Amino acid sequence: MEIGGLLEIGLTEREARTYLVLLELGLVTTGPIIKKARIPSSKIYEVLGSLENKGLVSWIIKGKTKYFQASDPKKILTIFKEKEKKIEGLVSILKSKENKSKEKTFAEFLEGSKAIFSFLNQLIEDSKRGEVYYAFSLGEEHKDKQIQTFYRRFGIKREEKGLVVKILAKKEVKKIYEDVYSDREKFLKKIVRYIDFDFPQGITIFRDNLLIVNWTQDPIAVHIQSEKITRQYKQLFETLWRQAEY
Repeated sequence: MEIGGLLEIGLTEREARTYLVLLELGLVTTGPIIKKARIPSSKIYEVLGSLENKGLVSWIIKGKTKYFQASDPKKILTIFKEKEKKIEGLVSILKSKENKSKEKTFAEFLEGSKAIFSFLNQLIEDSKRGEVYYAFSLGEEHKDKQIQTFYRRFGIKREEKGLVVKILAKKEVKKIYEDVYSDREKFLKKIVRYIDFDFPQGITIFRDNLLIVNWTQDPIAVHIQSEKITRQYKQLFETLWRQAEY
């Protein structure tokens, strides 16, 4: 158990065995260490020297004989704090060399209504008032009762978050919206516009996230995180938004 822990923090097996033996024996010469830790006599000073460099072993001379002892185990914490600082410094240096203009793109596949609903909720979880939420709506999906229920709740959540919601739908599905959400007619007029244009459907854009959904019997979606791609879709959306009707 102890050896496993010491191996995890970066000690070799011989170093770990030697350190544990020194903790047990206290101030001691190399002979007992070699015997109890099962270290070849030709390697003992190499192992002890390595532990000394790590700050885990010290020694003294008595007469003409060299005695070794283990450092306080708390020293391990100090060593790791020092390593942590060095790693933080290295990360800072590496980050400074990172190509800031390099496009960072991430993509994932979502399967099933629950996964898609969960993603949409998480998407706006930490949103701030005034942020813009875009959607190219199919309209047809709103005939599904499960989807209706979700979007009613999701719509309320977007309102509570203070998001600026813009939804584009084709003119041919306007009646679906009016029938399904007849109780929210005034609200719909604020956020939905209709256009006779063959735009990409089933798409949500928020921040640098793009979600493409296919609301089939077994819904699937692709999430792409890309500042460049979402910027292009937002530009397309705003162009069509200005041409659309209430």
